[in-house]
Amino acid sequence: MRRFAAVRFVGAAFVLAACALSAWLLLPPAGARGSAAAAPAARSGWSAAGTLLEACTCAVPCTCNFGEGPSPHPYCYAVYTYKLDKAAWNGTDLSGLVFGGADGPKGLIGFLDERATPAQRPALEQIARQVFAKGGPNRGPRPFVPARLMHSVAGNDLRLDVPGRGGFTARVLLGGDGKTPIVVENNTVWPIRRAIKGKTRSLAFKDERTGAIRGDGTNANYGAFAFTGAGAAATAAAARPAAAAVVAARPHASSGGSSCCGSEHRRP
Repeated sequence: MRRFAAVRFVGAAFVLAACALSAWLLLPPAGARGSAAAAPAARSGWSAAGTLLEACTCAVPCTCNFGEGPSPHPYCYAVYTYKLDKAAWNGTDLSGLVFGGADGPKGLIGFLDERATPAQRPALEQIARQVFAKGGPNRGPRPFVPARLMHSVAGNDLRLDVPGRGGFTARVLLGGDGKTPIVVENNTVWPIRRAIKGKTRSLAFKDERTGAIRGDGTNANYGAFAFTGAGAAATAAAARPAAAAVVAARPHASSGGSSCCGSEHRRP
């Protein structure tokens, strides 16, 4: 009897050990388990870092950048692009792409890099809306269209071009030492910490949605930007480009266009 019981005990122990071994073999490696759990967090949220280029119809320096009204005109119309050195939206890589916009006497338009793939295009628009919400000329609702966007900073020479519509060329302004650029920190319009000042050689842009934006010897800026955001919060914010933006844009209706300074900064 004892011998039978011992055999039965050994057999049960063997079955339990075999079950445990099978369960262990079915588990993924420890590294894979960790990466699988972390994947959703890694793919959620957004980030954007790169360089802004912009020029407007104000004289140098654009008084809007200091919280004042535009000068010398009662309006400030602008053309601008953001080049993404490194960016992603919920796991979609957008590094190397460009987006931008123009705010003119007739209205607003947004541009998305025509090189964006069908999968990248909606993500690029979401990033654009998020960055526009951080600051810039006018936060009102606008259509976004694909376009070829040329964004260049070569030494002290700045160039922005939207073929078929136009753009600007500008030169960085140097300070008293003749070597170091003039910089404005903490400006009140653009979402860049340090605005390197420039002066346009030519500014000529025209689109049926914005009208004509022209000026030579006017203000230009360029500078670095960097933002991050949570995926769910970012999506929610981007989905309402503009209940608030529509309200902000209304005061411009009487003037027939939109201005980077907002109605509270427009000169009478």
